[in-house]
Amino acid sequence: MLSFSNTYNKNKFLITVEGMSANMLSLGIQGFSLTALALYFGCEPFWISVITTLPLGLQLLQIFLGQYYKIFKTKKQALLFSAFAARIPMCFLFFIVLFDLNDYRFLVTIVLIYSIFSAFLSGIWTSSIGDIIKKEDRGSFFSKRFTLISLSTVFFSYTVSKALNFTPGKPSMLILTAIIAISALLTLFFLFFHDIPNFEEKKKNITISRPLKDPNFFNFLSFIGLWTFSIEFTKPYFYYFAVVDLNASYKILGLSSSLTAILSIFAFFIYGKLVERIGYKKLLSFGITVTTYVVIFYFLMTKETVNSLIMLDAIGTAIGWSAINLALFSLLLELSSPDRDSYIVAYSLFVGVLGLMGAFLGGYLANFLNGKTIFIFGDSYAGLKLMFLISLFLRFYCVLLLTKVKAYQKRLYYPGFYPSIVYLLRNRR
Repeated sequence: MLSFSNTYNKNKFLITVEGMSANMLSLGIQGFSLTALALYFGCEPFWISVITTLPLGLQLLQIFLGQYYKIFKTKKQALLFSAFAARIPMCFLFFIVLFDLNDYRFLVTIVLIYSIFSAFLSGIWTSSIGDIIKKEDRGSFFSKRFTLISLSTVFFSYTVSKALNFTPGKPSMLILTAIIAISALLTLFFLFFHDIPNFEEKKKNITISRPLKDPNFFNFLSFIGLWTFSIEFTKPYFYYFAVVDLNASYKILGLSSSLTAILSIFAFFIYGKLVERIGYKKLLSFGITVTTYVVIFYFLMTKETVNSLIMLDAIGTAIGWSAINLALFSLLLELSSPDRDSYIVAYSLFVGVLGLMGAFLGGYLANFLNGKTIFIFGDSYAGLKLMFLISLFLRFYCVLLLTKVKAYQKRLYYPGFYPSIVYLLRNRR
């Protein structure tokens, strides 16, 4: 391993590079790559919805994190076992494709196993990072981390989209599953060298009663629950609609993902500076508002406009989701009490339950609406667009729920072009 001046810097480096590899693993089972993988395995819309939401929905298993901790002597042992059990099954996808065992049940089973142990891995990792990264460093550190993660997204999107476009079928699936397998193994390697603070005895007894009795945190849980529901309700169907209904090419989807990742690099730089002044809540509200308007693109999308609107979606996604990704995790840490494990378990329970509800309801509705046409004031729309319209209103309501959460924030105003540039470019922590 590389040499570092202290353990803190080593941990920050490992957290960053592990995040890059974990990101490529995650990208393999979402977005356009999941659409390609699911269609190759013969999945119906319902199973696409299930596969998409399992990693998030099964976060509810963190409610058993206290009992899970008691199996292991140290927190790092729990982390490494969870990582091994979650990552290794993902490597089997390569061999399933290699030997032509293309049954959707294999894909669903592997993602299910991955999701179960990733739930525990996520809970352990999140509470550990809250202890490792100093509060005053979180804004700048996570903005730099997400910037580098965006670079891994560019590599993944470019490589996989090229493969899907020029070598369709089994060759492209081998490339995709090989990247997934390598990324899974790299995450194991980097996690092995993490210095994980051990749990105190009292932290093995996790209860969600305290966070549920915290009125401000309960408002946050109400917001994040509905937000997760609205996302999982339509999450797998944007690219599915573009590919199946509008014949969008994987090339344009890959270009849009790469554009999102590149623009996110600049967005994370700007947000990393702004968040110190305006607070995580204000940044999160801004990101949700932008991503809500982006849904309109898919409601208006046709075969004649699919390419241009997908690229506009890429810009809006970069602006909106960069803000959400940077702010949401840090806001969770800000609102958590010293009993962070209990608060994270309560958060995961709400996210998991509402995410699964959104995915299953969305899956059933998508199966019913897929291939159908609806008419609004005499104009015809693809059936899936009704789901996009429902999601649009749900997301707007989430913005209202977020206003009930009390957190550090300042009013956002525009001071002028020159003062803004000076502030962003000056050397300031």
